Amino acid sequence: MLEHNCVFCAISASLQSQSNLILEGKHTFVIPDIKPISKGHALVITKAHFQDLSSSPDEALAEAIALAKEYSKTLKAQDASIRGFNFVSNQGAKANQVVFHFHLHIIPRY
Repeated sequence: MLEHNCVFCAISASLQSQSNLILEGKHTFVIPDIKPISKGHALVITKAHFQDLSSSPDEALAEAIALAKEYSKTLKAQDASIRGFNFVSNQGAKANQVVFHFHLHIIPRY
């Protein structure tokens, strides 16, 4: 299910025309963050609209972790200067969640 006025739902609905699509699974996809904290910062986003981690189905969460792992391993293999990663998901306004559609930040650290 997609939500009207949700930026991530709009991206999900137009995946076939997304030139910046990094990885795609059945339930999730990976794209670069539009305001990256560091080089390679990307987002794993659920295709269907779920507000946060708590409301996301287990199969989507498992796939999100698998795609995050695949992307981070690929990035690390391409850039030896990466020293680590932050995997971040803010849940709720008080935790600085800005887009209320589940997503996981993958932030390389150099």
